[in-house]
Amino acid sequence: MLIPAFILLGTRIEGALLRQTMLSLQLLIMLVGLWELASPGGFGSTFRVIDYYVQTRGYDADAFWAGGDLFLSSERPGGRMLLDGLGLHRGSSLFLEPVSLGNWAIVGTIFTAAMWRSLSNGARLFMLVSTAVLLVTCDGRLALSVILLFCLYLPISAYVPDQWSVAYLPLLLLALVGGEALGILAEHQDNLPGRLSVGLDALRSMDLDQLLGIRADRVRFDDAGWADFVQAQSVVIAIGLWLALACSSFGRDPGNRMAKHGIMLFLALCLPISNSLLSIKTAALMWVVYGFCYARGRLTRMEGNAA
Repeated sequence: MLIPAFILLGTRIEGALLRQTMLSLQLLIMLVGLWELASPGGFGSTFRVIDYYVQTRGYDADAFWAGGDLFLSSERPGGRMLLDGLGLHRGSSLFLEPVSLGNWAIVGTIFTAAMWRSLSNGARLFMLVSTAVLLVTCDGRLALSVILLFCLYLPISAYVPDQWSVAYLPLLLLALVGGEALGILAEHQDNLPGRLSVGLDALRSMDLDQLLGIRADRVRFDDAGWADFVQAQSVVIAIGLWLALACSSFGRDPGNRMAKHGIMLFLALCLPISNSLLSIKTAALMWVVYGFCYARGRLTRMEGNAA
């Protein structure tokens, strides 16, 4: 129910309230993230991250190998940090785990593109600078890659009909199959090609009961969001939801089109790797932005017809 509930909320929210909410949350998340980097011990003792995940998510305390009281991926194996020379760990801020903070940075980028014309110059600068700070805080390699792609593609997508976004997911699936056939995907290695290979294998390994969402025992697909979603909801609902989200019309407004293309491309790029983007922590606001831009486009069309 998360997706329709927050889309409906977005259709009713006023633009000023949406901007105020996003800017306030962005500031709070950035400040807490900077506190975490400056005082990881104080942050850990305040939120007791290990205790939270052990008691509520079934994690094993021994899995938190990085040390301290932070999330288990607060360090990367072998020191593979983007800014390893700074001696920082991977921050998580209010999300308590770094991947969700990276997803939030992507959602913030989509919001900034969608609302660019209605943001003041100060708000635009704040969103750009704070998003960069969040990327450094979480050491988000995938988030950085997606945002850099958005910087190149979203200005172009403002001139592309938003319903063309329906092609993103099937084209990505075809690209992964082709990449595997050409030996481009590194089989089950701890890097982006390896994670994509895991996601493709997970989808291919599903039996009929899993595809229909009726299997009694669920398999853990932590690194394959689309397989996890399909076994929870069924392939019928997964395909139907993708079509419903992608085929809705947002009109010709550049901001609305960038929001639609950004959200659908974000889903397509991240679902083979993780289901974390569907968490309410980050997805709620993304669907609010979706609903807001859909309603804004519909209102513009109604006004045009009335004129």
